[in-house]
Amino acid sequence: MPYTPSRIVGPAISIYQYIAFHSRMAVLITCLLVLLISTVLFVAMGTWEADLSALGIHSRTQLLGMLTLMTLMPTWLLGCFFVTQRHTMMLARQLEEQYGANLGISAQVTRLPARQIILGITGGFIYALAFNVPLRQLGEAFSGNMPFLSIFLGQFLVWCCIGFLLAIRLHTANLFYQLGKTIELSIFEQSRLEPFARVGLLDVVIVVGSMVITSVQSMDAHFRLENYLTIFLVAVPAGAALLIRPMWTLHRRLVVRKRQLLLEINKQIVGAPEDTKKENIDRLEILLQRRDRVRALATWPLDMATWVRLLLYVLLPPLAWVAAALVEVAITGALGV
Repeated sequence: MPYTPSRIVGPAISIYQYIAFHSRMAVLITCLLVLLISTVLFVAMGTWEADLSALGIHSRTQLLGMLTLMTLMPTWLLGCFFVTQRHTMMLARQLEEQYGANLGISAQVTRLPARQIILGITGGFIYALAFNVPLRQLGEAFSGNMPFLSIFLGQFLVWCCIGFLLAIRLHTANLFYQLGKTIELSIFEQSRLEPFARVGLLDVVIVVGSMVITSVQSMDAHFRLENYLTIFLVAVPAGAALLIRPMWTLHRRLVVRKRQLLLEINKQIVGAPEDTKKENIDRLEILLQRRDRVRALATWPLDMATWVRLLLYVLLPPLAWVAAALVEVAITGALGV
């Protein structure tokens, strides 16, 4: 049965549930409003007309890159939040249709984990304060310098949004992790387990997209490694955790089952007669073929197409960053600087 949003909740729904699960247009409008409000705030606070030397910025183009990042990233992350919630609900409903509604995972997906959200936003705030906001900028912001204050708030907004989304997605990954401990599985037929891989694959796409967006910082054709390290140190571990965590318990169970099957087959091979009677030769050949078949079984619920997509996703951010560095080299060479 196909996924239909109207089956997710009862008659009374919250604004969050309406936007996340019922209206694609509401998601688009919400993201555009966030983009518009952040742009207007930067303009109203005089950030674009500020003295570049006072801000420690070399050119208007560099400033434009910073402001573009601080407006695009929160909008992107908010849109990703709603899209991933809708996608996760679709996967949860798929599992419940295959294994029975008593799994209850779709009801858990609709709930926002308040404790994890608070921890995620707090973690993002602390990370921004520790690694992304210079102390001089912090002092200038609190002294009433509006351009400094706007950049200060923009940087904190980016990292608080990252912390918020990571908290939600790690909570979702943990739901699938717990479900993987008890759900029925067959090592020979793993197609029903695909949702455990797909839920993490979308998170990898979000991480990759976020890393690619950071390349707008090089709009002035200057590649600054320190600008990318702060996001890299968060994105790589987060992407790995969000991909692996939902599948981990299934992977461990599949590994154990594969080991048991190989142990049983090897015992039968050791005890099989080695004479040249046709029935004994046929039985031994069947056992050897079965052992090869079991050895080839996957212990991750990922098919080849998914592995190829995952590889492409992993390669995108380095390619974008290398392109940014090559643009700087090309322009520098053309200008003879």
